[in-house]
Amino acid sequence: MSHSLDLPPLDCHAHIAHDVTPAQIRPLGDSVIFAMTRSLQEARQVVQRQDRPLTWGLGVHPGLPAALEEYSAETFRRAHPYFAVVGEVGMDRRGSIKTQQAVFESILDELQDQPVLISVHSTGRIDPVLDAIEKRPHPGLILHWFSGNPDQVERAAGAGCYFSVNAAMTDEALERIPEDRWLPETDFPSSRARTKARLPGNTYPLEDRISHIRAMTPPVVRQRAYRNLRDISTKSGAVARLPKRIADLLATLPVH
Repeated sequence: MSHSLDLPPLDCHAHIAHDVTPAQIRPLGDSVIFAMTRSLQEARQVVQRQDRPLTWGLGVHPGLPAALEEYSAETFRRAHPYFAVVGEVGMDRRGSIKTQQAVFESILDELQDQPVLISVHSTGRIDPVLDAIEKRPHPGLILHWFSGNPDQVERAAGAGCYFSVNAAMTDEALERIPEDRWLPETDFPSSRARTKARLPGNTYPLEDRISHIRAMTPPVVRQRAYRNLRDISTKSGAVARLPKRIADLLATLPVH
């Protein structure tokens, strides 16, 4: 199927090594990729990088005990003004729910009124994540690879959340996500066989899936994704921190 030549592929959640070389980045072309870090230590390694396809995130991955132990609210407070994206953060089925909850709530506290997008992990602990979000709402929240049931999707949407989705999700899960709230992701390199993403930014399989589910052409699917990104970036104020290339793309989108 043909895809839009006007807008580059958009990947709102991928993982790329902090020491990736320019030669390794080159095959990503003009893709727009939000590259999540897993710890404050990793984020320190990328804060000065200027990689055209990549917008680096400030992360504290809840599934990594070392990242949680390293977390400091003061360090996070000093770091987040340098990032348009915070991620990956949240809660995970593995590890201490008490520690994860304390870190996630601290991050949400630090980000109140801050112009950022926040990519949230909720695997195995969806309700505790939504509890924290409802107590500390933020207009830039994106639930990554959300596996919630219809009631949980409705609850998350009611809290203002968006959802980044990938080709490993079932049609049923994709259908649950409101059309004006979804964003594409690969979660590269996780589950490459299921997402069919050989590289970050390879969201073509997802676009084809959504084109069938929504009865839309792939170019319209991509445009819809960018419109959703524009909406959440505008609501949260993160558009002011996004790289100029992305902000300019969002500004040129049709209004409807």
